[in-house]
Amino acid sequence: MTRLRKRFATGMAAAVLATGLVVPGGARPAQAAVDPATVATIIQFAAAAYSYFNSSQNGGLTLEQATSQIIGAVNASRDAINAHADALAVAEATGCVRHHVLEFADIAEFPLSLKQRWAQDVTSCVTLIDALWNAVTNASAKNQLGILLGAVGPIALIARAQARFSVTELRSLLVNAFTRVQTQWQPYCMGTPYGVNEEFWMNYHDPIWLNGGFFCFGPYDTVTRTHVAQASAGGMGLFQYGALIQYDFGPLIDAASKQYAHGVAVASLAQLRP
Repeated sequence: MTRLRKRFATGMAAAVLATGLVVPGGARPAQAAVDPATVATIIQFAAAAYSYFNSSQNGGLTLEQATSQIIGAVNASRDAINAHADALAVAEATGCVRHHVLEFADIAEFPLSLKQRWAQDVTSCVTLIDALWNAVTNASAKNQLGILLGAVGPIALIARAQARFSVTELRSLLVNAFTRVQTQWQPYCMGTPYGVNEEFWMNYHDPIWLNGGFFCFGPYDTVTRTHVAQASAGGMGLFQYGALIQYDFGPLIDAASKQYAHGVAVASLAQLRP
């Protein structure tokens, strides 16, 4: 059983490595882009893992059942992560996230004293990521940190519960951290009409439906000179004097969000908020 759990944890560790982030030491995040498929996998894992933890707190699952379910969620992530790993610029990865994701598979084997020390360590990992997110400035690094928080957050909560520690303050920290990502990193959207120029608007003053291109972006990274996410579509929008005044960006916002840390935050908060 222990070997099987280790294989499960290895899949989630691959997702952590796929972010390209080296957490400890000098805390120097790599600049590799995060594959959207990896983000989608961690979104699914975070939503499921936080849900299982909630159930253990509300009486739906025992703590042992929730722990087993979270290990199962790690296993479900394995194939999708490995299928895309070769397309990622994976940096050398050491540090707290990789360490705790791998060790999580053996938590049922830990005596209480070790569970308590390990719970303190993984809690420190969460607070480190939270502090780094506030400290770094380039968008790629912040994106990787936000994604990693979705991977390690539920492990920290279940570890504290297994250690018989309070989870209240950690849960509050995670809610605040994900709320910050969600509110500060909302996708930015815009639209432009096709085939018209300034002369058209000089002669046509009323709102008009025109065919155009519509875009939603994640934050812009000045180092890589790219947006951390982008979704686009063609269609009809209502324009006036060249400015877009009506278009349903909902599907594009959702598509862009799920490509970066914003989507991880949305999925996590849906389970963490009371």
